[in-house]
Amino acid sequence: MIDLTKFKPQLVGEGDLGIFLYNNEGVFVEPKIDGVRILCLKQGDNIKFFTRSGADWTKRFGNLKDEVIKGIHGINMILDGEIAVVDNGKILSSNSVLQKKLPPGQKFVYFVFDVLQIGEHFLYKDPLLSRKQHLGLMIEENDHLNHVPFFCTNTIVDIQEFYKKMIEKGMEGIVVKNCSPYYPGSRYNWIKKKPLRTVDLEVISRRERKDKRGWIYTLNEGDKLIGTASSKLDNKNGQTVEVGYDMMYKKEDSYKLRFPKILRVREDK
Repeated sequence: MIDLTKFKPQLVGEGDLGIFLYNNEGVFVEPKIDGVRILCLKQGDNIKFFTRSGADWTKRFGNLKDEVIKGIHGINMILDGEIAVVDNGKILSSNSVLQKKLPPGQKFVYFVFDVLQIGEHFLYKDPLLSRKQHLGLMIEENDHLNHVPFFCTNTIVDIQEFYKKMIEKGMEGIVVKNCSPYYPGSRYNWIKKKPLRTVDLEVISRRERKDKRGWIYTLNEGDKLIGTASSKLDNKNGQTVEVGYDMMYKKEDSYKLRFPKILRVREDK
């Protein structure tokens, strides 16, 4: 079996959907699950969960493995997906996955979108359509194991409409994949689209990055320390900057940003 302590999963990059579609005859479109990327190894009656960095997180998810194994129809398999926390049918933010104990009503669910190996067959070397077909035959959904739904298209309108629906449902965004084999460690065959959220913050200090490719800025909102963000822009202390981010998390009487990025100086402020 693939050694998941060393294996590097296919990554999701960023790019222009129109160009990506133009360069591929057709694509697979899926909702982006806001969870933690997990590779699942099933050998006989045993299951283990590995992060994309190769760490064994099986114990972290309690009895989830006992529920997941019920829906896997295969002796030796490796699956790829996201473990998320679900509360009354709603997927919570990925930050919820890191809780030491889930509150009543919440549960872990493994959302599977790919299969990398069945027996001695290294499926990740096959086209995505073949992998999806095998996945449909080998996985039976239950309360803790779900397929990530997908559809195929060759038009940008279909992708845009699906993206709009996913955002309205509170999903993180979408992932668009070409039909190529699974390339470990690469981020060129899958791209994501998520809404850009922004907030205006004040620069209070900076230090040069170790690689000399820009600066790391400390950011404030009023008297609240928000955190740091890296940028190649040469900003000065006291300037107000527009910061793009992925998610916002409450932190006591303040908040922190996930993947903050300084977009521009707000000359009007």
